[in-house]
Amino acid sequence: MIEEEESVVGTCPPPRKSDVLFGPGTDWQANACVSGIDNVMAYQDGYRRGAFLLAEYVCDAGEGQDFLVYPIVYLYRHHIELTLKSIISTCCSLISYKLTAKELDTLGRHDLAKLWSLARPLLNPTCKLGGSPALPTEDLEGIDAYILQLHTNDPDGQRFRYATTKSKGLVAKRLSSLPPNLRHINIRGFAIALEKLSDYLDSLDMWFGDLIDAKSQFDNRTLHGTAR
Repeated sequence: MIEEEESVVGTCPPPRKSDVLFGPGTDWQANACVSGIDNVMAYQDGYRRGAFLLAEYVCDAGEGQDFLVYPIVYLYRHHIELTLKSIISTCCSLISYKLTAKELDTLGRHDLAKLWSLARPLLNPTCKLGGSPALPTEDLEGIDAYILQLHTNDPDGQRFRYATTKSKGLVAKRLSSLPPNLRHINIRGFAIALEKLSDYLDSLDMWFGDLIDAKSQFDNRTLHGTAR
């Protein structure tokens, strides 16, 4: 006889219409605050944290790698995408650069190569505005290499999200999302590399954000005649 709380098709209790999916629970430590003051940063940082925790589990437990590799790569990649978009927007505001219609279209898409190509020339002018020297060439070349590898294996941010993709042409058919020559990914090495990339871009993003705050304060003092 099946116990009342057991599902007929699994070991978990079955869904019930009285179950509440969105809202607080009695175990307050598990209550997540959403739509907070810095919701944009929560999205951006949350994907990186999720990827890191999954990678840490795989490396510590030595299991689940063939399944968790997909969310790990997807989450890290999405974090990089959001960070690049944040950097672009902030740099444009600081150096008064007006994006063209084509660049705005790029900003709304998921192509890391194009996003990096848009962000790269904005970095040093922004550094100069902040009173700092240009970024080291070897740093930028390192980011070039990382972005190229990410873009080559996942050009649209969907290849680790879905197992298949639709082919182009008159007769559409489902194709494997990943390149046929991609057979292995070392999760430890990938996570270490993406943490390095994330650290670098996150630091730029935070620094440029501080410059935005300083500029806003200066403009506000100037407006009220208190600037020195």
